[in-house]
Amino acid sequence: MFVPEALWRAVLAGLTLLVGALTLGPAAWPRAEAPTVTRTELPPVTAAPESGGPPTYPTTASVTPLISGRLDLNTASAEQLEALPGIGPALAGRMIAGRPYRSLADLDAVKGIGEATLRRLTPLVRW
Repeated sequence: MFVPEALWRAVLAGLTLLVGALTLGPAAWPRAEAPTVTRTELPPVTAAPESGGPPTYPTTASVTPLISGRLDLNTASAEQLEALPGIGPALAGRMIAGRPYRSLADLDAVKGIGEATLRRLTPLVRW
């Protein structure tokens, strides 16, 4: 039984391509690796149940909460003000422009803050 030389060349070329693909394939298409997850026990959240005030969140080595306890409106950044419920970037800018605050009446004078917002913010802020 005679096998033509062209067939042998085709088989060898195919095997050469297969070996090349198996060798270079992992470099061209690497497998996705799962991220390493580390678990750290967090300190408990403390709240003042008798005062009905906001909770105080613990700080860890990698996590610092934006708001912990009552937020001082006279020193808070725009980012901290936006973390309050119902406060967006525009209202946070108006609140910063309306400083200093000494009472709820001063806060009520800011355009965009009504009765409902005052009720929501009262236990969360201080001046």
